[in-house]
Amino acid sequence: MEMERNEKIIVIGQDLFFLPRIQNAADPHGYEVIRATDIETFYETYRDQQSALILVDLEGNDAVWKAIVPDVATQVDKPRIVAFGHHTDVTALSRAKDLGCNVALTKGQFSRDLVKIVESRGNSALTNAEGVV
Repeated sequence: MEMERNEKIIVIGQDLFFLPRIQNAADPHGYEVIRATDIETFYETYRDQQSALILVDLEGNDAVWKAIVPDVATQVDKPRIVAFGHHTDVTALSRAKDLGCNVALTKGQFSRDLVKIVESRGNSALTNAEGVV
């Protein structure tokens, strides 16, 4: 059963590989998926405060996500921020957590748990301690 929430999942990044998978996980829940490749696009989308979840591709432009994550993380009514990146890039995964992402997952973990992440608005990623940076 599709639910009408009028909420968005914002994907920060340039890589289109995960976008169809994210869309497929979001559709049954009525979430609109919007890709933000730059800071301006992100804030145009985010300003309405209708975001269910923010997903950060750590292989995207790091100047973009490094500017956005700390700002959003300090807001009171913020959505969960889930980052994902290459398993060998421990520095980016750690940096994402340090800047305010609720969780940073490897691409494998993210892909495996994507449906649960979307369904729970990122909360399931926080309860799965295995592999969480």
